[in-house]
Amino acid sequence: MQRLDDGSWVISPSDLTAYSRCPWELARTADAKLGKPVVLEDISDPMMDLVAKLGLEHEERTLRQLQRSLALVVEIPYTRADSADGATAWRSAIQSASDATTVALHSDADALFQAVFFQPQLPEAELPIGFQGFADFIVRQGPLWEVWDTKLARRAKDPALVQLAAYADQLHTAGIATSPDVRLILGNGQPSVHVVDDLMPEYKRLRELVIQLIQERHDDPHPVSWGNERYPACGKSGCSACHQAVIDHDDVFQVYKLTTAQRAKLRLAGITTLAELAQSTPEYLRASVGGISPGTLERLRRQASMQWQTLREPGERPRWEILSRSVLRQIPQPNPGDLFFDFEGDPTYQEWDESGAPVTEGGPDGVPRFGVEYLFGVGGNDINPGATNPDFLGLWAEDFAEEKLVLQQFCSMVEERLAEYPGMRIFHYASYERTKLRQLVERHNTQHSTVQKLLDELLIDLLPIVTKGLVVGLDSYGLKALESLYFDAGARTGIAGGGESVVAFSHYRELRDAGAEEQASALKASILHYNEIDCLSTLQLRDWLLQVARS
Repeated sequence: MQRLDDGSWVISPSDLTAYSRCPWELARTADAKLGKPVVLEDISDPMMDLVAKLGLEHEERTLRQLQRSLALVVEIPYTRADSADGATAWRSAIQSASDATTVALHSDADALFQAVFFQPQLPEAELPIGFQGFADFIVRQGPLWEVWDTKLARRAKDPALVQLAAYADQLHTAGIATSPDVRLILGNGQPSVHVVDDLMPEYKRLRELVIQLIQERHDDPHPVSWGNERYPACGKSGCSACHQAVIDHDDVFQVYKLTTAQRAKLRLAGITTLAELAQSTPEYLRASVGGISPGTLERLRRQASMQWQTLREPGERPRWEILSRSVLRQIPQPNPGDLFFDFEGDPTYQEWDESGAPVTEGGPDGVPRFGVEYLFGVGGNDINPGATNPDFLGLWAEDFAEEKLVLQQFCSMVEERLAEYPGMRIFHYASYERTKLRQLVERHNTQHSTVQKLLDELLIDLLPIVTKGLVVGLDSYGLKALESLYFDAGARTGIAGGGESVVAFSHYRELRDAGAEEQASALKASILHYNEIDCLSTLQLRDWLLQVARS
């Protein structure tokens, strides 16, 4: 969304998807562009930056494939003028690129790369509101032109489909003979074909809503307020408009596992804040709130109460209470052979053969292989004798071949440990480790019996024990959030989360490939340190839960 210095607006497909994601954020964005006193947080996400980089690489691979298979692929030149340079300069630059796109569509070209669309005025808008768009590819299909877009995702998602519909609509508006289909080239290299007519109603609906939003924000001299029913908020922590507003307004969005639908029902009953929910009685909630079962209401009330008490005692450990002592007592008693296990995996990782085709699962006709588990982290008594920390073992894999070897090494270590300590168990947190072990044994067709033994007997997931056995005064039950129960301040240093670890692994490979061995080694050490703390955290959580069960 742009507002030029002549007061005109220009929207793009990303504004439509932004509206579908969080209308309140887009309304606040429009208010800010109108000069109202609105501050939007700049929330950076290194993982999203990595995904964007990989998306450009995927686009480049698709371009090379088209250039190999087609006689003439025309790239549309466009030097983006900054809107700060003035509306005239901005319009001249994008109009020139849009004109070049039109010329290419009437040429002998087989495909266009980076086609530019510009419609100075949308016909349904009362205000001066135009449209801009940039299609990855437009490919000739006989006498028709078909819109293609590259997306790193492995399945078609609504935002991408809205984007495709927008570009097809621009072609149709310009009188270009347009294919009835549009195509996504997914991250696995496979095409996902969709009928334009099926996508157009949602595109037109969102475009109308965004135009209406701009008109309403233009007419209102005040910034849109929190809780405005006209523009529902998503309430998510990654939203630049919602993140701080949820905290500032003590919104019930803060309550762990409270859904948007439940929030709406609570608001109808006049309960808008975490404090109000925390201080409500079960009787009042049952009498006042419709559409939520009494059991769910009581769960939400207890959760809110714990969080409210925690917020009133900054600097103290989070409040908690036992829900089910019998659930906590399901944790096996400690065994000297117990292990504490944590994967680090990169879901974006792929490998390519000499022809540029992706490595596939199960042979040439299989689906492209995505993701590598680059670190099997294991904590346990003397698991790595002679190391600086003999109680941590990090099994490192940099590609699919090494991933198989590390899986075999891990399983051999488990079997040897089990022979020495028949009563041992392997503790982890959340379902990732169990899910990935299933996938790895299928991918590499090895270690079937050991992995089955892990799945059937040895793996103990502490997450369901926490969620069914306790109420904790936190808005997240993630492992790193729970560490405030048992870790001292400053116990976790360096890489702070799984997304950062993935980005660090990608950067490590770049440094390794560039021959920067010292820097690569330091980055690898930081990833190992992060995983080591995760394994230690799982151990200390297990011990803390056992202590609580005995209390």
